Amino acid sequence: MGPFIRPVRARFSAVCVAALSVAAVAVVLVVAPRPAGAATRAEVLSSAGAYGPAHGYQVGIAVFDTKTGKVYGAGSNNSTFASESVVKVFIATRILLQGRMHGATAVRARKMIAQSDDAIASSLYGSVGGDSLITWIKNYYHVPNLGSPPRRAGWWGGTYITPDGLVRLYAKLKADNRVRHWLFTAMHAATKYGSDGFYQYFGIPSATSNAAIKQGWGNDYAGSNASENSTGFVNGDRYAVAILARGPASTYGARIGAMLTTTARRLLPNGWFPDNVPTITSTTSTSGVTTGGNAFLLHGTDFTHVSAVMFGIYHAHTWSVLSQYTIKVSPPAHPAGTVTIQVVTSHGTSSVSGPHYKYVSPPTVTTLSATSGSTDGGTTLTITGTNFVRVSKVLFGLTPGLSLKVTSSTSLQVVTPPRAAGPVHVQVSTAYAVSPTGAADLFTYVVPPAVSELGPSSGAGPGSTAITTPASSDPATVRVPPAP
Repeated sequence: MGPFIRPVRARFSAVCVAALSVAAVAVVLVVAPRPAGAATRAEVLSSAGAYGPAHGYQVGIAVFDTKTGKVYGAGSNNSTFASESVVKVFIATRILLQGRMHGATAVRARKMIAQSDDAIASSLYGSVGGDSLITWIKNYYHVPNLGSPPRRAGWWGGTYITPDGLVRLYAKLKADNRVRHWLFTAMHAATKYGSDGFYQYFGIPSATSNAAIKQGWGNDYAGSNASENSTGFVNGDRYAVAILARGPASTYGARIGAMLTTTARRLLPNGWFPDNVPTITSTTSTSGVTTGGNAFLLHGTDFTHVSAVMFGIYHAHTWSVLSQYTIKVSPPAHPAGTVTIQVVTSHGTSSVSGPHYKYVSPPTVTTLSATSGSTDGGTTLTITGTNFVRVSKVLFGLTPGLSLKVTSSTSLQVVTPPRAAGPVHVQVSTAYAVSPTGAADLFTYVVPPAVSELGPSSGAGPGSTAITTPASSDPATVRVPPAP
């Protein structure tokens, strides 16, 4: 292979670079502060995507959520842009897959990524396939929309990439154990200034902290345009982000860098790409009593920055976020009926279409078919009332009744259990609550009359024989049948 042409870059003195860095910060702070209301993913994407075009730049934005596999885009997210130094990620990846990332090569490649060193990239470019590198990368990782080779031989900075394709590739590099650790370590070590003295903390690193970045810059796109790219991973390396831009050559440096910083701050308000709108996928309870308070679990996704859990229009009494997938909640008191449960967060509210929770009134006892019975038990009672739904037992004081049979939501039968003499409240217990006590549910246990002694044990023959019982001094006449 013949020699490779190093991409043309505008050069700056150290004094100029420092001045441009200060200018970039000044522009960001004064021109376009992050809009206060951008909280949801849709809002931040819309806000970030609109800023560059409104100021004369073509900008493409893509975000890949490596946790859910979802891709989000804004602006020209499927258009091609000059990769500039982003192609150095491809060079390092191929070296890793070739098994050559050790010794001096590893040291030089790390500097190529962390300091965006052009000379090292040019020296390594041929060993990884040269202009065919991007074709090999996109075929190997199955990212067909990644981009295309440069139009001028050896011009690696002129390799074309799309924001959408790049974040898809980044997600696959994160999943590749042969690549992830080395590459992420190098990207997290990115320096404030590149090897050429260019300030490379524009865009993503000025919008958040602890990002793994690979930036790109050049003023040689199509001969008359400036290109700057801010790419990498944010928020604990969960999100792969690509913000690619081009504009007039006169804006190269501080101006286009400031635009990218503002765009990144709109995309990452307070340094974070907003979590997705929460979803509730299941609950451990679908119904409860109107008095509320029966704690259960909500399972779902994106339970972060939770501000409320709603049952219809009522706020839950208490709730606690056990994880971003689980909330423990105690429902509030609510009139009987079915309501929707929703989780409210700073980045959105779960769907109004479900899940649903049914409030059921506690049971009540209005009449008993008998108000007294033997301490031996065995009395069959018919109990009438309301809300006899999912009845589990009938209590006579603290003693469960026997042979329970629910005939309707307003009627049931039960056999009294043995108990000591005296009054007790009869309460119906359901899956939702126990009926309150009152005068209508009182049942009195009484000792049945008993005969303890009979005398004499025999009579004179057929007819009537006088028998005296201890309970009375008067003889009682009982007809004794003749012996067989």
